[in-house]
Amino acid sequence: MAPKFGKPDFSFHTRQAVWKSIKSNQPTANVVIIGGGIVGAGLLRELTLQEVPRTYLFEKNDFASGTSGNSSKLIHAGLRYLEQSWIALKKFQFGNAFRQFRFVWAASFERKILGRLAPHLVKPKRIHFVLRAGENRNPLAVSFGIWAYYLMQVIQGQFFSPPTFAFSRKAREKVAPEFDHSKTSLVFSFWDSETDDARLVIENLQAGAEKGGLALNYVEVTRYEQSGNHVLVHLLNRETHERAVLKTACVINASGAFVDEVRALSNNSGISEKWIDRVAGSHIDVYPALTEKSFYVSAADDRLVFFLKRNEDGLEFTRIGTTERPLKEKESSEFPKPSKEEIDYLTSLVHFYLPKATVNSKTIIKIDAGIRPLRAQSAQRPFEKSREHDIIAEGRVFHVIGVKLTDFRRVASEISKLL
Repeated sequence: MAPKFGKPDFSFHTRQAVWKSIKSNQPTANVVIIGGGIVGAGLLRELTLQEVPRTYLFEKNDFASGTSGNSSKLIHAGLRYLEQSWIALKKFQFGNAFRQFRFVWAASFERKILGRLAPHLVKPKRIHFVLRAGENRNPLAVSFGIWAYYLMQVIQGQFFSPPTFAFSRKAREKVAPEFDHSKTSLVFSFWDSETDDARLVIENLQAGAEKGGLALNYVEVTRYEQSGNHVLVHLLNRETHERAVLKTACVINASGAFVDEVRALSNNSGISEKWIDRVAGSHIDVYPALTEKSFYVSAADDRLVFFLKRNEDGLEFTRIGTTERPLKEKESSEFPKPSKEEIDYLTSLVHFYLPKATVNSKTIIKIDAGIRPLRAQSAQRPFEKSREHDIIAEGRVFHVIGVKLTDFRRVASEISKLL
């Protein structure tokens, strides 16, 4: 029997009532989702829209407390994957080239859908791409990629203004007056979108709750046992230290960077290889804003780093990121901290391009890091690893691997069709 709580209000009181019902009545669930980030929240919304009853979500910390609250804040299709597609095409790697292009196409279409579903949260953002002087990237190839990106958006019904290009120094100075243009070679513009990632998580959870979904934070899944056509999920309330067991038809492991740890909680656990490569991406927020516009810049190691002008509740600042650092074997990944080397990397890049910028302990108002749960791959450099996702079934347990912020709704839709 499903518990009855009246009109859901997604509140502390509802949470208490749901936990009391689980502990006392031991209800049977249809689906248990592990993880309260954007993937889990999107799943709760999607499954309840599909009218899947008795859908529960458990998060051992607070909702959006991990990567889903410390992202780049961008809903983007991945312009650099078009670059990778072009590189693969030149090497006659047609399958890889098509896969990269298809990934960008799908992500671009998802951005359109999210902008329509939540226009107050997913908003178009014009970004200017600054190429470094002596850049390895061919300006003509970059120009071709930008136009391909734009035409892709038009074909999908996303009508932004056409890209612009500033080749001469005078033109570059007009577009980006804060930059030292002795160190730049080209500035062009394109459109992506930005969001408030944590609020996006909460609004998906609220939408799921309105349709009867039940989401509890600070409740940890400590073990799950598959037996026949059901799974027993062992729960620990981290606030009251009470324990309970919930019987469910299936479990979805949407724990992001902790997919491997959750796999190890199974009674059939026999993990021989890891599925996740955990890569930390760090950011710094600088107040006041360093520029009037938002930029991507190319670093000496060919990475693309953004200087995003953000406006949150009237506070205008610049969000700078991101790095990509593989987490060490024994490094805690629950709440990763940016390393001194990462902060130095980002601040030195700011000083390289923006000689008048002041970035120090007084102007940095926040530093944070999220973890990209990438599929385990052999590529040497983190930013060369694929961002494509996987859904792997182990009996009645489904593991979701390597989902980008942009793709959460599409992945949720895919999983709902498997249940």
